[in-house]
Amino acid sequence: MDGGHVVVVGTGNSAVQIAYELAAGRRVTLVGRTPIRFVEQCPLGRDLHFWFRVTGFERLPPARAEAPPPSPVLDDGRYRRALREGRYAWRAMFTRLEGDQAVWPDGRRERVDAVLLATGYRPDLPYLAEMGALAGDGRPRQRRGLRTPVD
Repeated sequence: MDGGHVVVVGTGNSAVQIAYELAAGRRVTLVGRTPIRFVEQCPLGRDLHFWFRVTGFERLPPARAEAPPPSPVLDDGRYRRALREGRYAWRAMFTRLEGDQAVWPDGRRERVDAVLLATGYRPDLPYLAEMGALAGDGRPRQRRGLRTPVD
């Protein structure tokens, strides 16, 4: 492959989707502290979000962003199939990087051309405080994704 070896760090939706896309032109290794957890995107022929709506799950209060639970990868079958067929690989997180070498838990070293971090994010929104757009707990004032009036 002409694009070199890319290591994608993370095992959530974004990491798997990025690994899948990059694998078209380069060797890709997806790494993480936990294995990838796939969930069927369309159980019983309906999108998972349909089931969230009809069961009321989507109306539950959102989890705190400071400690999100591990999220499964929503898959229509293509990501599991690509992994199974070796389009990209998964392995346990490297222990360190030394120059252009990844050092794996078994001590082996391997040349890596790029490391891409797809490990999630933590909101950092203090710039909204001055305009009163944050609630007392530092989260945006919103209801169902829409802003609420600001004082």
